[in-house]
Amino acid sequence: MQLKVSSITNLTDARFFSAIGAHYLGFCFDVLNVNNIHPKKANEIIAWLHEPVVVAEFGAHQTKEEIEYIASQIDISEIQIPISNNDIGNLHFDKFIEIELADIEKTLPASDYYVLKTEQINTEDLALKEFIAHHKVFIDTAFTKENIEEIVAKLQPYGIQITCKREEKTGLSSVDEYAEITAAIGFS
Repeated sequence: MQLKVSSITNLTDARFFSAIGAHYLGFCFDVLNVNNIHPKKANEIIAWLHEPVVVAEFGAHQTKEEIEYIASQIDISEIQIPISNNDIGNLHFDKFIEIELADIEKTLPASDYYVLKTEQINTEDLALKEFIAHHKVFIDTAFTKENIEEIVAKLQPYGIQITCKREEKTGLSSVDEYAEITAAIGFS
């Protein structure tokens, strides 16, 4: 199973997830998102990591030109973008398309990966299981050390996405919480 991390804003989180073998490290460049990061700071963090696969994350309102400009500042080829972005079909990157549960019933644009973001997940939902069986889906939900094993076992997604929280203050991260969740599925 693949592990993708989203919304990294600090070196502590980035180094922790890099050390445990996360496959993708995401940095949010949507200024309307509370977890946004400036490209310069993202580059400073990335410089401390050993060969990371970086995913630049964007919002629904961001234009093709803005996305391409930021991507050139970070030197990436992979982006994560909501399905509601109007330029989604005009962006020539490997894509992680953010979707919601209601979207799995629709005809979706082709994508390398889908990121299903949901507050709650029903592990018995047959339509969801069918969608996951036919697509490379990363699930992003309210993971806990108590629920992650069941979600992974019953749905068998291609991967999971853990969205980072902002540091409460410099050096104070949620690494212990992340460690409990990731250890439950074999990352430590």
